[in-house]
Amino acid sequence: MRDQRGFTLIEALIAFAILAVVLVSLYEVMGTSLKGFDRAAETDEALMIAQSQLDRLTAMKTLPANALQGTIEGTPFRWRATIVPSARQEPERLRASPLRLHTLRLVVSWRRREVVVQKMLLLQRAPGG
Repeated sequence: MRDQRGFTLIEALIAFAILAVVLVSLYEVMGTSLKGFDRAAETDEALMIAQSQLDRLTAMKTLPANALQGTIEGTPFRWRATIVPSARQEPERLRASPLRLHTLRLVVSWRRREVVVQKMLLLQRAPGG
C-alpha cells in the first residue's frame, strides 16, 4: 500500500460542519452581548436623565403638590416625579417644626422599561398639615 497524504472527503466535510457550528455559536454570543451592551447604555442614559431631573426639581424653591411629568426631546424617554410624604412617625422634637420629611420619587420610562430614583427632602409643611 502506498503512503497516503491529506484528508478524505468525509473528514473534510466533518471538519467544515464542526467549524460551522462553532462560528454560528460565536455569532449568537456576539449578538447577545451587543444587545446587552445596548440595554446597559440605555439604562445608563435613563439614570443620568433621572438624576438630572431630580437635581433640577430639588433646586426649585418650592415643589408643586401634584405630580410633574415631561419628555426628553429627541429621545424615547419620559419622566414623572411625585412627592410622597414620609410614613415614619416623627420624633416629638420635630413635630413643632414647619419642615416635614418627604420622598421625591422620579420615574424615567421608555420601551416598556423604567428606572426609579428617589431622594428624601425636608419640605415645608402643607397648610393645615
